[in-house]
Amino acid sequence: MDNKCINLYDIFLKYSYTDIMELLLNSKTKEEQDFYANLSNILLQREQMKVIGN
Repeated sequence: MDNKCINLYDIFLKYSYTDIMELLLNSKTKEEQDFYANLSNILLQREQMKVIGN
């Protein structure tokens, strides 16, 4: 990989919880649903860490 590759993490950070949930609800396959469910869990965990840290 080189620096011209798309950084998935940067793309992920642009999505809100609502965006991810909409994608989850519109998923066509179980695998896609699992993917978006995992992303939503990551977002929730990140928010929990912010709250606990404060």
